[in-house]
Amino acid sequence: MMDNVVLLLSDARGIMIPRDFVEQFSVEKFTGITEWAIETCKNPDNEGYWDAWDDILNNARYTEDGKEYSLYQDGDLWLVCYEHMTTEERTNFGFDE
Repeated sequence: MMDNVVLLLSDARGIMIPRDFVEQFSVEKFTGITEWAIETCKNPDNEGYWDAWDDILNNARYTEDGKEYSLYQDGDLWLVCYEHMTTEERTNFGFDE
């Protein structure tokens, strides 16, 4: 069973976070990610790189053990299950109640 908040990629990767996400994680296990977004994020020089990444951030969902996770990026890239987050976790991430 996964935690409610999982660090996927450190912000030390900078502009390579989108590329590293699509290349290092099993994106086929997520719903809401288009093939266009995956292919576009493989090349940081692609004109649509940031649009594709925005599409992934807004639409990707991962389900495990009945819990639905979404991506959250504020520097670091996180996988979060908002519904099951504790009050402390929500406060630490700046999510409002």
